[in-house]
Amino acid sequence: MEGEILELLRLERMREPLSPGRRLREFQMKIQRLKNGDEIEVTGFLLGRKPPNAPADAAYYLLSPLSPSELSSLRRGDFRTYLVIRATERTEFSGRVKPGSYVLVRGIIDAYPWGNLRMVSTARIEGRDYSEYWKDYREFALSRREVLDLFERTVYLRDDMRKALIYSIYGVPYIPGEEWGEGFEFTVFKYREDSGLLALWKALKYFHSSLPWEVRLTKKRVLEVDDPLLGLDFRLGNPNGSDMRYYTPPTKRGTISLPKWVTERILSKRAIGLLPKNVEADPLDRMARMSETPFVLVPSEEKPYFEENREFLQLIPNLLVTIFIQRERLGSLDREKTRAVEEEFLRWLRESREDYGDPFRALTAPSGPMNIRLRAELGKRVFGSIVRFNGRVTKRAAREVKLINEAIVNDWMVVLKDHPSEMIKLLREYQMYVPGTLKARRALEILHDLASVSPSNEVTREDFIRELVRDGFSGEDAAELLERFIAAGYVYEPFPGKLRLIG
Repeated sequence: MEGEILELLRLERMREPLSPGRRLREFQMKIQRLKNGDEIEVTGFLLGRKPPNAPADAAYYLLSPLSPSELSSLRRGDFRTYLVIRATERTEFSGRVKPGSYVLVRGIIDAYPWGNLRMVSTARIEGRDYSEYWKDYREFALSRREVLDLFERTVYLRDDMRKALIYSIYGVPYIPGEEWGEGFEFTVFKYREDSGLLALWKALKYFHSSLPWEVRLTKKRVLEVDDPLLGLDFRLGNPNGSDMRYYTPPTKRGTISLPKWVTERILSKRAIGLLPKNVEADPLDRMARMSETPFVLVPSEEKPYFEENREFLQLIPNLLVTIFIQRERLGSLDREKTRAVEEEFLRWLRESREDYGDPFRALTAPSGPMNIRLRAELGKRVFGSIVRFNGRVTKRAAREVKLINEAIVNDWMVVLKDHPSEMIKLLREYQMYVPGTLKARRALEILHDLASVSPSNEVTREDFIRELVRDGFSGEDAAELLERFIAAGYVYEPFPGKLRLIG
């Protein structure tokens, strides 16, 4: 009895899924309510084919309330509805207006001389961003708690990995000074055995395959759709021109080596990669260095798995509404907003060097998976994704980045124990740009840390001296060490009072 009550309560709390059927009904009701001669403003996807019996006095097209992938998923007997678009030389066009584009149409509604179709004599057709298709249904957005619950009941992963996975699907806000896009790389490497990694791949593939074609990264540029009622076929392009497109390898082979065209998109952050890497974790791997979250799946952990969840599949459209709304709220992340995560990153570096010593220094060498300069930038990107998920900038989000970094370091510490030659190589590389004496090494590490969070890679004399004093140096020793660094060629002054590292 208690179980039945809990199930009823769960059903009561379930969010209504946003379905294609709802969009079709609302579109049909809107055009049916209008009388001939009324003005109309309507959005939909442009289909580049003439409707049946189109007159020769103008250009005629069809408008669908459903996206190309939703239109192609309709079964033969499912309800369909279209609006005929009549365009003349007086019709104004703006933006991207191609077959498959999401457009806004303004004009006068009228009857179409065939069947029960209706027509708009258009004054203007505007290409709109694909994200607006989802943002028009804000009432279907999920709360943070709902998103977390949905993934917790579907994908079973280590807690920090699952949170990072959720943050990754929100993409990254634009950060001034960066050339990267909105993409995010959620990567998990195997360690020793691969059964857990392949289980994770199946879970990520389950999520990826449930996404609409428009937001999946694929070579398929055109979707072909047949309409049995009108006897027409459509070739529709992808209306989504943003970086908010997801990729998970469709085959086991892809978990070992990604296609070149995918690698280029992932490394330039022009797509969101959900990447289980079925290769042995290597501290010198470039993909690990460039990933926002390069986790390692160690054998001692419980294997990931997923449960087929009908509610999860039904709420994918609601999840996309949520993601695109949050993307609109936080489109960019300026330096002032990232200051908290920069300060937390500097503290974390100091603490980790004291706690882990040389193994941590090896991981933070230029060729290591925690390269300081890159990790500072990638940490800001993780912070941006967390902030998108939360809906606001908080110090808690900066601490969450620190926890993720700690989890990644713990993973790679396990790997380093079995790779002594790689550790020695990384330590030697690290020591090439850090002087030998303990005091000087500590001081230069602090300068590297400060430079890593500076957009220009420059540090003021004043900031460097102040940070050394905060770390326990005397003001006299700090000033003397700085002059030694300049004389020895570790540092130079491009402008008076500005310091820049060499190498």
